[in-house]
Amino acid sequence: SIKMSPSASKGTRTPGSGSKRGRSDGEPSTSGAEEAQDVSRVVYIGNLPHGFYEKQLLGFFSQFGKLTRVRLSRNKKTGKAKHYAFLEFLHPEVARIAADAMDGYFMFSQRLTVKVMKQEAIHPLLFVGANKRFKNVPWRKIERQRHDKERTPEEFAKRIARLVKKDRARQKKIAESGIEYEYTPVEKQLPPRAKKTKLG
Repeated sequence: SIKMSPSASKGTRTPGSGSKRGRSDGEPSTSGAEEAQDVSRVVYIGNLPHGFYEKQLLGFFSQFGKLTRVRLSRNKKTGKAKHYAFLEFLHPEVARIAADAMDGYFMFSQRLTVKVMKQEAIHPLLFVGANKRFKNVPWRKIERQRHDKERTPEEFAKRIARLVKKDRARQKKIAESGIEYEYTPVEKQLPPRAKKTKLG
């Protein structure tokens, strides 16, 4: 688990400190005006350090109050974190407290950018895939297995046909460009087909 060092804090202020804190259990004493629908409960966090992912975000920011959704932005192909995230708190007052306390806070030499998002800036699909545990996809292993798997005669024939088609297109392109280049086409490199024998 990730632990914060005292020297990592922003000055003498500690996360979650401030004069706006509500009840001792981390939940605010709310009013109708504060719970208005146009008040955002979503916080943007930028410049996150390496190793501070979904589990760490949930554990660390829960000290301010209850979180309903956590989404760390990741690369769709590699799964690597993009070092920014979105948190949704149960109460908008808690979101403001967390943003005020953590904006500019140094975490592992990274200075965080933490802001409460405006309601109109929140996309309806912002939290698609939130609260899900990320699993590393072994792309190399999957590709190796796909490449090495045993193929049926029909699959093998289709694969050879694709190779021949691509090779013919390459030959045509070379000829049209006026380049004199000789090589053995794929078709001539293939083993001869077995002759069918008729039984009398």
